[in-house]
Amino acid sequence: MKTSLVMGTFWLVLLIVGCNMNPAPAPTAGPAGPQGQSGQTGQTGQSGQQGDQGQSGQQGAPGQAGDQGQTGQQGRQGQDAPCPAGEHRYTNPDSGKVSCVRD
Repeated sequence: MKTSLVMGTFWLVLLIVGCNMNPAPAPTAGPAGPQGQSGQTGQTGQSGQQGDQGQSGQQGAPGQAGDQGQTGQQGRQGQDAPCPAGEHRYTNPDSGKVSCVRD
């Protein structure tokens, strides 16, 4: 049992060390070559289609007619003013006009 434990530990250490090793850097080649040419510019896309026109809104309902006001009452005819002292009331029979005349 002791041997199995030692062997298991050995393989575990070997596995961990193998995974942590850095790979060797790749050997460098000669000097870099000249830069390549630029690519071509793409074509412009087509314009989109115009959208549909929106629908008109609904017309509002007409308002209700207002109530008519009441006609006011006619005032009563006031009394004629009294004639000054020394005069009396006189009604002209032709025109019906009332006036004050001297006594």
